[in-house]
Amino acid sequence: MEQLTEYLKVLADPTRMKIIKFLLERDMYVCELVAVMNIAQPTVSQHLRRLKAIGLAEEKKEGQRVRYRLVKEVWDKCQRGLEIFWATPIKNIPQMKEEWERYEAFVASGKALSSCPPPIENNYRT
Repeated sequence: MEQLTEYLKVLADPTRMKIIKFLLERDMYVCELVAVMNIAQPTVSQHLRRLKAIGLAEEKKEGQRVRYRLVKEVWDKCQRGLEIFWATPIKNIPQMKEEWERYEAFVASGKALSSCPPPIENNYRT
């Protein structure tokens, strides 16, 4: 769960999400990303450094240019991690097991709803 959280922290940025979409299509030079995204080169480089730091992007220097590629294996691992996380019952996630057990005990005690303030209005989903 910790590694997945680190991936999500890096991915939770609109600019990095766009860069990833471009790199999913093809390897790109920094100058290409700067031109198509219409943002400053230092900004693009900063975002690429964050992607590199979690192993999601690799660089290859070609003269004065730097070409970036998405590391497909890491991208696939990140996607699988998300799928597994959402498909796994809470009680089977080690980092959440204690909280789930506390919740079950809370519900079993009959105090669950009585400890919550009454709803202001009925806006529950149906």
